[in-house]
Amino acid sequence: MQRALVSEGCIHKSTRGSHEKWICPCGQHQAIVPNHKIVSPGVVNDTIKKLTCLQKGWLQ
Repeated sequence: MQRALVSEGCIHKSTRGSHEKWICPCGQHQAIVPNHKIVSPGVVNDTIKKLTCLQKGWLQ
């Protein structure tokens, strides 16, 4: 998921434990994403909802 965030222009803001805070390119939206190899579908859906300024289907 981190690779997709970087490719869309998101900025890694901070890390706390096994979670990372990502900020969208416009700077108005943020999402907390676990730093795991496998991310659950719920986390994926939540991230898509929180980063609304990114184009539709960016994480598909």
